[in-house]
Amino acid sequence: MGNTGDRLIRIGFDFTSGAWQGAGIGRVTRGLLRELLKRDTNFVYRPFYPGIKPSERASEFFQGAPAQCSRVPMSERLWLAITQKLRVPVPMRLALGWFDVYHGPDFVVPVWPGMRSVVTVHDLSYVTHPETAHPAQKRYLDSATPRAIERSSRVIAVSEATRSDVIDVYNVRPELVHVVHNGLDPFFSEPSSPGSLECARQLVGSFPQFALSVGTIQPRKNLPTMAAAVGLARRRGLDIHLVHVGAEGWLSDEVYSGVAEADDGFVHFLGPLDDRLLKALYELARVTLAVSKAEGFMIPIIESMAMGTPVITADVSSMPEVAGAAALLASPDNPDEIAEQVVNVIDQPDLAESLTSRGRVRAAEFTWEAAAEKTETVYRALLKSC
Repeated sequence: MGNTGDRLIRIGFDFTSGAWQGAGIGRVTRGLLRELLKRDTNFVYRPFYPGIKPSERASEFFQGAPAQCSRVPMSERLWLAITQKLRVPVPMRLALGWFDVYHGPDFVVPVWPGMRSVVTVHDLSYVTHPETAHPAQKRYLDSATPRAIERSSRVIAVSEATRSDVIDVYNVRPELVHVVHNGLDPFFSEPSSPGSLECARQLVGSFPQFALSVGTIQPRKNLPTMAAAVGLARRRGLDIHLVHVGAEGWLSDEVYSGVAEADDGFVHFLGPLDDRLLKALYELARVTLAVSKAEGFMIPIIESMAMGTPVITADVSSMPEVAGAAALLASPDNPDEIAEQVVNVIDQPDLAESLTSRGRVRAAEFTWEAAAEKTETVYRALLKSC
């Protein structure tokens, strides 16, 4: 197919992560699709997800939306077994109709002969940092991701760092891998309500100041090293605590054990929180620590910046790319270096003010509007090449 003209272009959009995952890729998938559905173009979106029962999150998301979401009546586990492990061609045309382009926004696409596909790859940490991945997860992605890339005519990477990894690890032609940065939810650009701030203050208790970290509790997030760094900052005279927001993930016992080696009561796990409380905690924190071992993008960097809180992040993978010149960098393997940056932010008000100002500007550069526009540019490039 060459020029598509003004005819309607049907885009099959796998909403599985958006339906079933609250944070991480689920959040990214909802942010992108929400903006795609707003655009006045000739693309018609046909989102779907597998599920024995309807997803409440999906039902809420599509209420009043200019698209209906189809549910494949099987569990997500069975869906993945059929499409990825057994690699059975899926008779989706019978259930969902035909698509001009299929977009898998979470690493995978099914076996679907004749279908033009786009796959989004968020990171290759299971390759670059295999010790941080659950063994079963690594086995799955080691098999499913390269197959999806091979089946797809175009690959979307959420950062230049991920694009470079995809090209190097899977020997993909560079012109087929497109960077589409994630966006900032506009919700995190507005001040918290007094009620949310008060609830957040009750959560953090009586300690005077804290550093905030956000993300699933799993080894890649590097919580033991960040806890050790805050412990070092405390020994240098700072009365500061570490507050973490996020659900338990894989290998979390290993994470808790590592944190316990440094913690004498200054680390606080609050679990997953709704966005109102998370936003308020960003506002109350003196600094956000986002010093992961590896990331495809790291959305908490731009959320914190948008809320005016200085960020310390890692000097590896995508994090310097996302932070630009608006954050302090430190080695994720060096707690002394991280501690020094924490002390710098707390003890130097001019530095903190500068980071706040630069951070707001930097965060505003990442929008879902831009991500949606670039995503549709990828669709058009694919259709034009066929």
